[in-house]
Amino acid sequence: MRHLAVREIMTDGAVCQAPPGTSVREACRLMAEHQCGSVLVTERGRLLGIFTQGDLVRRVLAPGRDPNLTLLVEVMTADLDTIRPRESVDEAIRRMDEFGYRHLPVVEGGKVVGVVALRDCSIEDLAAMHAELETRRVVAERAW
Repeated sequence: MRHLAVREIMTDGAVCQAPPGTSVREACRLMAEHQCGSVLVTERGRLLGIFTQGDLVRRVLAPGRDPNLTLLVEVMTADLDTIRPRESVDEAIRRMDEFGYRHLPVVEGGKVVGVVALRDCSIEDLAAMHAELETRRVVAERAW
């Protein structure tokens, strides 16, 4: 099994970011422009939340909200998990699987340095984690 750090697979540099007062329509335009599935909601360098394609469907389109009038601060996921760039890809996969994330902000020293998405993880990494993830699901189901 490969033992990569998140920094080796994450999207860095031009991370898709927008302030909380940005409209959902503009956030969708940014996602299309950057060919990504999430926008990090930031203000003065501080990570406030994340807005994803899933948020668009569940919190905007399904309830019939107007994307032109709805602001990111109203529909973003505010209580979000992050990961450090030196943590393992295995740990990123565990968190994404356990909590149903597709995107995980990468933060170091309080600053956003990238995003790791499920699609950034190789088939080899996902396959290597399969047995562990299945065992975790079985244990969780038995606990309930």
